[in-house]
Amino acid sequence: MRCNWCMQMVLRDVSMLELLWPLLIPTSIRCHACEKRFARIDGQTCCPSCGKHASTYCSDCQSWASAYPGFTLKHRGIFAYNEGMKDWLHQYKLMGDFRLREVVAADVKKALKTYRYDCLIPIPLSVDRYNERGFNQVTAVLDTAAIAYQELLLKPVSLVPLATLSKIERMAIQQPFSLVDGAEEQIKEKRILLIDDVYTSGRTLYHAAELIHSCQPASIESISFAR
Repeated sequence: MRCNWCMQMVLRDVSMLELLWPLLIPTSIRCHACEKRFARIDGQTCCPSCGKHASTYCSDCQSWASAYPGFTLKHRGIFAYNEGMKDWLHQYKLMGDFRLREVVAADVKKALKTYRYDCLIPIPLSVDRYNERGFNQVTAVLDTAAIAYQELLLKPVSLVPLATLSKIERMAIQQPFSLVDGAEEQIKEKRILLIDDVYTSGRTLYHAAELIHSCQPASIESISFAR
């Protein structure tokens, strides 16, 4: 078996359960070196609101609570946004290496099993950005993990990548999303879980949550591959 990131051969022991049920043998795996490049976020030591790695209730969340007093968005990230995660995202998302969707698919699937939700909504790309990249980096991972989702958000226009903007510039961005026809009926009184690749300032997910909140869901939470 090869590492699904660096493609080096990986030797692993097969458990007795896997011998009895070969379908349990993972189809993708990270080698030890690639595994060490990722850092999982400990839910006991992160910000209780946004899931920031090794943080108390952070200043960003205090600002969001003031900006959006009408609802609370509890967020969790699976991995810390460290150098290893940045390298993976750069190769996968910016360089368009579609093969790398498999690197975190099993981790995302495992994390989602801990949530109770009625509707999983991925953050969309604009048509221009989708055509440029050829895939949505979030839904590609969900498809690989065989996870059902509903694409209820649209992003009519492309924005400058948020990573290139200052915090003040990000906060000034106007609502970039809209709802697909009939989305209100699918959201009202439902437990909504938003999913994105990275939570940095929170601007993108709070824009999405604001729109979802207008449809009167029972609750809104969010999760990202990295925080």
